[in-house]
Amino acid sequence: MIYKFNVLPLFLLLFSYLNGLDSNSSSNGFFEVRIPTYNQAGRINWELHADEVDKLDEGIYSAQNPKMFILEDQRPATIANSNTGFFNLGQGLAKGGEHLFIEGDGFEAVGRPWTFEENITDARNCLAFSEQGKIGFESQVNAGFVGVSDEGVNKRSPKGKSTSIPDDKHSMDLPNLSKDFPTTAYGEKIDIFDLGDGRRRFLLQTDVFIEMQDMESNGSDPQVSTISCDWAELFLGSDGNSSTNLFGRISKIHALGKVKLNQPLRKSSADELKWSEQSGQVNLHGNAKVSHQKWGVAIGEHIILLEEDGRAEVIGGNQGRSKLLLPALNKTNPTK
Repeated sequence: MIYKFNVLPLFLLLFSYLNGLDSNSSSNGFFEVRIPTYNQAGRINWELHADEVDKLDEGIYSAQNPKMFILEDQRPATIANSNTGFFNLGQGLAKGGEHLFIEGDGFEAVGRPWTFEENITDARNCLAFSEQGKIGFESQVNAGFVGVSDEGVNKRSPKGKSTSIPDDKHSMDLPNLSKDFPTTAYGEKIDIFDLGDGRRRFLLQTDVFIEMQDMESNGSDPQVSTISCDWAELFLGSDGNSSTNLFGRISKIHALGKVKLNQPLRKSSADELKWSEQSGQVNLHGNAKVSHQKWGVAIGEHIILLEEDGRAEVIGGNQGRSKLLLPALNKTNPTK
């Protein structure tokens, strides 16, 4: 469902509200402003709070320390704040050049420059970063994704910083989130689509990097797996096909373009990767290759990484080509 502003009630309320601030306003500026916006049903859709609002043009305002409260079922499902921002209230648009911090059900995000757009096809709204962004997810991906672990492989450092995250512009210039998250994703361009009912779609593009921890692994440090690719989407919440309550949890991961999956003891590559909470399997498509430190190398058009025991199952593609290289036998054992 697409939500749109009921513009007349919005501007009647805004006009009467701003007129009541004469003692605490300049010719074009108002202080300690709180402006609600409405959907077609007449309910508050989101509210803008700001320390100061200046009118730039008809319906267009600049805001200092703006904070957006985006409601679902009349409760704040998403809170986003920045140092400055520009708002076109009539069109349901906003943007800013400084970092925007987002807190929602099951995730936090930060990035810049940012935009907000309400009239989005198949979504309630979209918050986006166009140059760099980072998302922390409360949910950890199940142990089948992290795979079989071994002592000393891909461990997290004592300071809580990943030893596997590349030292690039994603991690260098972004403020910290409120805490360490079990799953973290980076990308140059990030779109966060609010699909309603607690469901969200995260679209990441260009230099995508996803880090996943197995918080239930044995030992003092969690095991870590990573995905790098050109394009990825993650879904938060139920997709409607699962009977499991997935509110605030990652339900699907889809990655495309030079996909590399690094797990403890195992490295994989493919043109495409798919995983879902429901299947519990990692599917690698197109030029798939899995290299395991103990079990050898598997090559095929389609490889499935099985959750229950970490095995790699090779399935031939259209051309029927597949290859499985097993570890060499221990030469110290006599042949019987």
